[in-house]
Amino acid sequence: MPREQYNIEIFAPAEKVFAHVDDINNVGWHMSGESSMPMMGSRLVLEVIDDRVGVGATYRWKGSVIGTAIDIKETVTKWTAGREKTWRTIETPKMIVMSEYVMHLLLTPTQKGTNILFEIDYSLPKTPWGWVLGVLLARRYARWCLKRACEDAKRALEAA
Repeated sequence: MPREQYNIEIFAPAEKVFAHVDDINNVGWHMSGESSMPMMGSRLVLEVIDDRVGVGATYRWKGSVIGTAIDIKETVTKWTAGREKTWRTIETPKMIVMSEYVMHLLLTPTQKGTNILFEIDYSLPKTPWGWVLGVLLARRYARWCLKRACEDAKRALEAA
């Protein structure tokens, strides 16, 4: 599986940063809260299927991008309060440039705040056309997702 990662330091305590990035509404806002070029002007709708905190929390993203149906279910598989969260796709995701993926957030306190390491391991789509699009666009899209989620968190937390 290819891996992309993004590191950022946020000048806020780890507990506050974790509370923000643990909320799927915040970490996924770039896909649902505004239209953007990487989303081809589209937005996805987030459904929280199981809103428990930690392992077992389950989410679903639905919508369409350039006329193609998107349907992704994710569940949290590892969760350490204030420090770490891992979630992955479940069932068979319907996406354009990726297939299955695992996302991982790791927070480390620093002298001035908190460092976030945000990673995604992903598979390319299995269809020939999807695989070609994935080779061309998945890495760029993954980097954009990680960067947007981290930069949005930095902006929100440092402005408070």
